[in-house]
Amino acid sequence: MARDRPVLLYTAGAGRQIVARRCQRAAAAGVREGMTLAHARALLSAGGAIIRPQEPQREQAALLALAGWALKFSPIVAVDPPDGLLVDVAGCEHLFGGQERLVHRFADEVVGLGLVARVAAGPTFACARAVARFGSADRAIVCEGTETLARLPVAALGVDRAVVDALGEVGIERIGHLLKLPRSALAARFGPGLLRRLDQAAGLAPETIDPIRPLSPPLAERVFAGPATQLETIQLTVGGLLAELAELLEQRGCGARELELQLDRIDTAPVRVVIALSRPSRDVGHLRSLLVPRVESINLGYGVVRVAVRATHLGPLAHEQMLGWEGDGVGGVEGADRFWGELLDALSNRLGPDRVVRAEPVETHLPEGTFRFRSVLETGGPPEHKGPQSPPSDRPSLLLERPEPLTVIAMTPEGPPAWLRWRDLQRRVVASAGPERIAAEWWRGKALCRTPNPEPPIRAYGESYARAYGEFILGRQLQPGDVRRSQIDATSSAASCRGEPSSLFTRDYFKVQDERGRWLWVYRVLESGDWFIHGLWA
Repeated sequence: MARDRPVLLYTAGAGRQIVARRCQRAAAAGVREGMTLAHARALLSAGGAIIRPQEPQREQAALLALAGWALKFSPIVAVDPPDGLLVDVAGCEHLFGGQERLVHRFADEVVGLGLVARVAAGPTFACARAVARFGSADRAIVCEGTETLARLPVAALGVDRAVVDALGEVGIERIGHLLKLPRSALAARFGPGLLRRLDQAAGLAPETIDPIRPLSPPLAERVFAGPATQLETIQLTVGGLLAELAELLEQRGCGARELELQLDRIDTAPVRVVIALSRPSRDVGHLRSLLVPRVESINLGYGVVRVAVRATHLGPLAHEQMLGWEGDGVGGVEGADRFWGELLDALSNRLGPDRVVRAEPVETHLPEGTFRFRSVLETGGPPEHKGPQSPPSDRPSLLLERPEPLTVIAMTPEGPPAWLRWRDLQRRVVASAGPERIAAEWWRGKALCRTPNPEPPIRAYGESYARAYGEFILGRQLQPGDVRRSQIDATSSAASCRGEPSSLFTRDYFKVQDERGRWLWVYRVLESGDWFIHGLWA
C-alpha cells in the first residue's frame, strides 16, 4: 500500500517545514527538494502522501546496514552519503557471470528489499557515482568515462554548490564544457578542487574510499599438542574457552545470541554444535550449562586436536551494577529478565526451539488470526512485548480452533438465538448481548483472507482447555472423533456459500448465556444464515 502513495521527508527550521527528500512518484507530481511542505501538499492528490520528519541518524544507520548487506558482492564497500554505496567489484565480476550480470543482480536484490536503486559500473568511483546519480538509465555500464561524463551536468562531479552556480553564470553547465577550457584558467578562478574531481572522474587522479570493516565473530580456541580422547578434558577445555569468550564479549559491550562449538577430530570431519539463546548473554555459568552437556553426546573418535567456540550472532547487552556487598543477589527487573531468559534457553535447547513458543499479537480484527505463536528464540522471550495490540473488546477466554456448527431457533431473523444445540448439548438462551459485526479484510484480497497468518500455522488459544473440559461442558466423555467430525462439518458448511472460505464472510457475533449460566460466543454468517459457535467464557 505504501508503494502506491508518494513519500515525503521534511525538515523544520525557522518556523518553516521544507521538503528534504521525496520519492519518484512525488517528483513526477512536481514536488522538489527545498520547497515548503504546504506547497508540496497542494501538488499531491487527495488521499495524500506519507509525510514523515527526516531522521538523519536513522538514515545513516540504515545506509550502514545496507553496506554490510552488500558485502556479499565484494569485500570492499563504502558508504557514499546521503544515500549511496561505493562497491569495488574489481576481480569479483567472474563470480557473477560478468559485469553486466553483476549490475543487474545487484539492482534486482536491492529492489527486492523494497528500495529504489540506480546502479552504474564504471572505470572509477567518481565516474560510476556521476552516472548513477545523474545518468539517464537506472542501470548502466560505462567503458569509456570521458565520453559519458561529457553529457552530464557539472553537479555530477560532486563539487560544491557554489562552484556549480558560478560555472552556470558563465554558461558552463556540462562536464564537456569544462574539458574544452584551459586547466590553468579553471584552477585560478574556481580552485583546485574542481580539477581534482574532474581528474578523478576521468581516471587521471587516484580516489580513495573508506570501506566498512565488519568485526569478525569473537573466537576462542585451543589446539592440543596431541589428540585428546578423554571426555572430561574436552569439557574442561570448553568451560575455559567460554570464560575467554565472555571477556571478548565484554570488551565489545555485547552478548552472544548464538554459539558454535567446533571439534576437529583426526580421523573424520569436524563436528559442530550450535546453541541458540533467547537473549544476548555472556554469563559463563549459563553458557556452560547449555554447551557442556551437549559435549557428552559427541563421538570423539580417535581424538580431538582442536576445540573452538565462536559467537556467531551477537546482540547489545546493557551494563549491570556490580554487587556492593557479599551476599547481594540480583534483583529488580534486570535480574528477573535475566533469569527468565536463562530458563527459556534451557527449555529451548532441551525440548527444541519450536516447542517453546509464545503468543504474539497480530494486527487483524479476525478473531482466529489475532494471535500467532513464535519461538521464544525469535521473539527474545521477555514477558513484555512491544507490538501490535488487540482492539479493546470482550473476547472469550476459550477460542475454538475451528468454529463448530449450531442448530438455532431465533425469535427474529436477525436477532440472537433463543434456543441452541451444540454437539449433544441442548440449551435455552436466557440472556444475550450483541450483535458485533466483523467483516472480511477486503483490502487483503481473497488470497490473503483465506489464512490471515499462513506461516506459522495458527492454533486458537485455549483449544487444549476445550478438550480437557469437554466432559464438563457436554456432561459426557468426549469420543476421539467428536471434535474432529464437528470441525469438518463446520468447514464444509461455512464454505458452501459461493465456494469461498469462511474468513471472507461477514459475521454477526452474539454473547449468549444458557440456562446453566455458561456464556457462549456464537455468530451468524450474514451471506448464508448459518450459525456457529466460536468460543466460550470459562
